[in-house]
Order: sequence, then C-alpha cells, then structure tokens
Amino acid sequence: MVSRSLNGSRSRLKGGCVRLQSATPWTAGIWGLAAGARGYAKLLLNLSKKMRFELRWIAAGRWVGWLALITSFLALAPAQAQPTIVSTVPLNLAAGVSTTASVVFTFSEAMDTTATTATFYSESPFAVLTTSPVWSAGNTVLTCTPSPAFPASATIIWVVSGEDPDGNPLGGVPEGTFTTGTGGGGSGVSGTNQYTAFAVGEAIVYNQTSTAAPVLDTDIPPYLFFAGITLSSNQSALSATVELPSASVAALLQEPEDPGQFFLSDSDANQTTLDNTYGNGNYIFNLVAANSNEQVTVNLPASLAQPGAPQISNFTAAQSVNPAQPFTLTWNAFAGGTVTDYVFVTIGGVFSTPPPGSSYALAGTATSVQIPANTLQPGSNYDSFISFYHYILATNTVSAGYTTAAYRYADTEFSLITTGGTPIILTNASWSGHTFSFNVNSAVGQSLLIQYNTNLALASSPWQTFLTSNSATGVIHVSDSVNTTNSHVFYRAQTGQ
Repeated sequence: MVSRSLNGSRSRLKGGCVRLQSATPWTAGIWGLAAGARGYAKLLLNLSKKMRFELRWIAAGRWVGWLALITSFLALAPAQAQPTIVSTVPLNLAAGVSTTASVVFTFSEAMDTTATTATFYSESPFAVLTTSPVWSAGNTVLTCTPSPAFPASATIIWVVSGEDPDGNPLGGVPEGTFTTGTGGGGSGVSGTNQYTAFAVGEAIVYNQTSTAAPVLDTDIPPYLFFAGITLSSNQSALSATVELPSASVAALLQEPEDPGQFFLSDSDANQTTLDNTYGNGNYIFNLVAANSNEQVTVNLPASLAQPGAPQISNFTAAQSVNPAQPFTLTWNAFAGGTVTDYVFVTIGGVFSTPPPGSSYALAGTATSVQIPANTLQPGSNYDSFISFYHYILATNTVSAGYTTAAYRYADTEFSLITTGGTPIILTNASWSGHTFSFNVNSAVGQSLLIQYNTNLALASSPWQTFLTSNSATGVIHVSDSVNTTNSHVFYRAQTGQ
C-alpha cells in the first residue's frame, strides 16, 4: 500500500506507537514530527541543573536566541533543590488548542504565589496576552484562563518565572509554545459510537524471527503506555486531560482526521522508568466541552497481570503459505488466559480477527485461527502481529453514557510469507502539482483491482474502486488527480475479482 500526504509526510502505526515521518523531520522522544504548514519547525533548548543540555525542539523565528538565552541563564544557577514544572496542559507544541482553553501548569512543589507568574505572548503580530490566574492544590497548580480569548490560528508563547517559599528559583524548562485553532468551538464527531469510551493500557512488544521464543522488539522502545477517549457520535469536545496516579496532569492530543479521538501515547526502553511515570492506580479523565464537562476515573489495577510473549507454534509453516488454500495459524496457549481475555491477530492489512472487547473476538483460550483461501497474495511477505490481552471492560456506566476499559497486552510481530506467483508491488511513487502517480508491478496478464481511501481511521470511509485492469506487460502506470481538500490518500492493489 502506498501512503501519500499533501505535505509529503508519511505515517505509520506500529505496536501502539505513532511515528510520523517526513523528508525534513525533527524529533524528540518517540515522536518524529514534520514542519508546520507555515514551513518552519520549533526548537527549545533544555538545559539540566547540572549544566548538561539536550536538544529537544526548535524555536521559530526571532524567539530562538531569546528562549535559548533565558534557559542558559537559568542553567548557570548553582545546583540546588529547585522546583520545576512537571506537566502542562496543553502540551508543549500542541496544535489546534481552543482559543478559550485554560493553560494549566503543575509544579513539583508548592510555589510562592506572590512571586510566581506566567506570561503569554502571541508571535505574529507580537502582543502580550492577558489571562486570569488561579492557584489550587496547595499552590502546586496554576490555571491561567485567557481573558479575552487568545487569537485564533496563532502561535502562543508562554514563560513562567518564580520561586518556592524558600526562595529557590524555578528550574527545568519554564517556557514553551502551542498553536491555537480557528476558534473556540468544539469538534464534530462522525460515526456510530453509542457511548463515549475511556481506556488506559500498557503493553510490551516482541519480535519472533524463528521457531525460538520471541525477544523484545529493538526497532522501537518496547514498553508502551496508552490513555485515550473515543467520543460518542453525538458528542463533541474542546480538549481533554488525564490526571495520572502521581497526580500530575497530561494533555490528550486530538486526532486531526478523527476529532472524536483523544489520546496520550508514550514508550520507553526501560519498563521501570515507564511505570514510574504511569503505572498502577486511578487515571482521572477530564473532558472539556462547550456546554458541559465530564470527569471519569479508570483504574489500572496491579492485579491485572502483564501477559507473556505470544509465540507462533507453526512458524516454519507460516514462512511458506499456499495462498490458494486455507491456512491455520497456531500459537502456544496464552498462559493464564481465560474466556474473559482476548487474542487478536492481524496479517498485514488484509486479515484480522475482531478486536478485543468486540463481539466474536477470539477468547484468551484460543490457540489457532484459519485464514481463508485466496485472502493472501502469492509471493508476498506480510508484517503480522498476535496479541494477548488481559482486559477489564466496565459497561455498568452505560446509563451515564460511557464505558471504561483497562488492559495489559503483549504483542509479537512476525512475518507470514506466501509461496508462488509474482507478488503485486506498488512502486515509483511521485507527486507533481495535483497529480499523484505510481506503478503497479505484477505477473503479465494479471487481473488487478486498484482502490483508494482518504481516511483509514474511520469505518465510514470504505475503500473505493479507482480502476480495474489486466496487466498486459506486468507494469501498470497509475495517475490520480488528487483533491487537495484530502490531507491523505491511500492506495492498494489486489488481484481482480
């Protein structure tokens, strides 16, 4: 499948971690983010209390020197027990923030409220912005509400200065930026979700490349955390946050192409480090809407055990599958798996079992699944996954209009390879003006069905037929004049029906 976005970036979802890739990327942590629509990236300089520095973000325009200078001066202070900002809502570099949304700073300790202030600026045109500050939680949380609303479609820069009651100055990184949306309205939601769903989960990702036991995946940090909200179809929201068991508050990002989805995703190469940030306990979601707000608590209990790594038991057979015949994929039993747990299998983008928590999902006692004949293409290599889920789904709250879920799962990536034939390959993609083109390589005389989709995240956006053709030479050149209102268009090819 070929993925093309109008700004030249590509996206991939793997093992619960989102990766955005671009020809001109800038990265921090697990994220790689393309430059914004106005053609620049942002960079902030983060200097630690020990005067070591880590390049985290790039600040735009004339603010580079100013922000770096402020941080450099702070780094020159003597090492001592300084207070820091442990979280901000919205997150640094967040986009599409409501012009009326409050900005919330959570500090590592109580602050001197008479000496601690947050100042806000708009970048272009430059202006000092006013807010109404309120302290709470024992002077550890500062909430700044725009008064009047922040300008729409603007870059907002914030700088916090202050000290604790003992006079220790604020350390860490006391500045950041975010961009506002087009206004203060909520997000419309499409689809047929009857209830709003709140979920919290953790995962470990493995890789199986032989008949031996799977090993930790080294392509990405293998320890994952996720918190998310899926709105009901009749609900809209301005923003969402989640209070972690540690009492720090994190903003949930809104999915640009599916505004009914809010999520927080993180990963680490060390499980203890990830658990120290997240881990067991209550996660308090706060959903902010134009007319009313909603608060829901989801507990991730210590009793919800982390499953072991799934292992494909007929791995050798999975390396030479005859696609013209049904194939039964088997795996070792899910240790501790019960009928209330789940197994989830996906083979490339062409076959998957029902997702956990849904009707007909594979129970945790299952040890095999049959892939129907002619589902797979001959001579193909499919990136595949099998996941074991311990899952707590609470539906006793449906009278209030929502459900909750807590889960832990283990995910093993493996390759499933088919035999025979000439594989169908999409290659030589190019973009010129408003025309996107690529080649489809296949066997000579192969009947082909080429389809497109503008949003893979929405069930209401099915694959549409672009063309059907017989490949007389083994190569078909495809050109599509793309509507620029679509931020992405996805293409796929398969044997004709």
